[in-house]
Amino acid sequence: MSLASYIGCNVELPLSSEDSNDVLLIGNSFSEYYHRLNVKKYQFTTCLVYEVSTDWGIDISIHTNSEVNAVSKKEIHKTMLNNG
Repeated sequence: MSLASYIGCNVELPLSSEDSNDVLLIGNSFSEYYHRLNVKKYQFTTCLVYEVSTDWGIDISIHTNSEVNAVSKKEIHKTMLNNG
């Protein structure tokens, strides 16, 4: 079993290439098109839904400490600035 994370957007995002070294990857790692349609139907009001993954484990939750949260948020922000 895999856990997939999704982001809803009203603008089109560039998909990560398969050989990307980016920390945050936008594309189809685990999901199929119909998975994203179901996520959109039940979770988002945006017109587009993307799967988001990472090979190092961005972890922001109530179960992580503030240092891990801060590092993860910094990496997400840095990646989005570099890709946008």
